[in-house]
Amino acid sequence: MTSTYGDVEASEKYRVAVILKALTNQYWQGIESGAKAAAEHYGIDVVVQAASSETAQTEQLTIAQTMTGQNFDAYVVAPESTSNLTPALRQMKAQDAPIVNVDDARVAASVYVGPNHESNGIQAAEEFAALFDEGAKVAQVEGQAGSSAAILRIKGFTEGVEDAGLNLVASVPGDWDPDKAFAAAQQIIQQHPDVKGIYANNDTMAIGVAKAVKASGKEIAVVGTDGVPEAIAGVRGGSMTATVSPLPYWEGYWAVEAALRLLEGQEVAPWIVAPAQLITADNVDDYYDQQGQVLTDLFE
Repeated sequence: MTSTYGDVEASEKYRVAVILKALTNQYWQGIESGAKAAAEHYGIDVVVQAASSETAQTEQLTIAQTMTGQNFDAYVVAPESTSNLTPALRQMKAQDAPIVNVDDARVAASVYVGPNHESNGIQAAEEFAALFDEGAKVAQVEGQAGSSAAILRIKGFTEGVEDAGLNLVASVPGDWDPDKAFAAAQQIIQQHPDVKGIYANNDTMAIGVAKAVKASGKEIAVVGTDGVPEAIAGVRGGSMTATVSPLPYWEGYWAVEAALRLLEGQEVAPWIVAPAQLITADNVDDYYDQQGQVLTDLFE
């Protein structure tokens, strides 16, 4: 696989710990797949662990501290908040181990691999602007309070809607939960029956929103973020208009590759940007296979 950094080889059988938010979400499963693919390609060992949910902050810290106690050569972390892994991060730094921060909750690390989350929200707003006339009513279902990704996506969408001259009539919590998003969307549709589009801060919630839209019998555009398989199926099937995908498989791959480069003494940019791509029915086949998995030869 090609890389803007040139070739790298593992001079020894490195051990890399990957600590994710939760593997109940297809998005994090995609990052796990990419991390394992990089490990196989470079001939290193990767151990992936995650909390039971994206709100289990104390559990994730316990996992991180246990893995730190096993003295891995490098760590890839996706904290549930900007502070919940602080004690474990201190331990990692005391070991002089490279730390790669992937996707969410920006923390002090050697490298950050992930998207510009604010851009995710902006792209969703721009899609609505392309679909609807100025003044059209749109709404937003927000991610977990305190999540860096949610804060930035909310900001990007809110400002993007304002710049486009659209009317944001509601922005309500969904906490990354499809059932809460379903209920939130039902309430939005009831209170604003002429709403034209609803943006959900992630695809898990967008799937819930799409179900509420279908139940209403109305024509309402639904845009999510993440590009998980179920959402990709929704885009192909028409229940979702679009999703903004940072290509999670490649986030996981590049995160492990960055850890290896640091272990081999190479310089790596402080931010490896995962390119957020608006996925619609028109271009979905350019990025995803028929099972909804990110194409693994995009960057070859």
